Amino acid sequence: MNVSFWLKNKEFRMNLTKTKTNDILVTLDKNKYRVSVEFLSTDEILLNIDGKVHNVIVNANTISYTVYVNGRCFQIEKKSALQILGPKTGKQRKANVNTSMPGRIVKVLMNEGDEVEEGQAVLILEAMKMQNEIKSPQRGRISKICPKAGDSVETGALLFTID
Repeated sequence: MNVSFWLKNKEFRMNLTKTKTNDILVTLDKNKYRVSVEFLSTDEILLNIDGKVHNVIVNANTISYTVYVNGRCFQIEKKSALQILGPKTGKQRKANVNTSMPGRIVKVLMNEGDEVEEGQAVLILEAMKMQNEIKSPQRGRISKICPKAGDSVETGALLFTID
């Protein structure tokens, strides 16, 4: 499987090949790493990379991942095909923003009909004792906001729609 990600505005491309249960061969640039994975919880894993063990915690929202590796924090952006290819290659379409984890809506910051910029916070979701700003993945108008402050949401629940 080929994967691209951005770290500090630099793109990285890697290939992941499963070799056996919980073992992966990772190719990044011209370097190859043997990685074994042990899942401690839904967001915490132990990675054994060529014999060196790393504790990794991953928190996700709609536009990025916050990844802690041995206590060091990295912000990894999620990018749509339109963001990768550039605005001249296509027209932005309706975007549904779903939650990647169960939680409780603490505050709704925007209203239906409001104009929103890419990366602008729309609501705050509390999950695993942390408050996460759920941000707009693109510029547009909020056509639908499903939950209200105080509502509980399950993984995959529609939070809002941007036109």
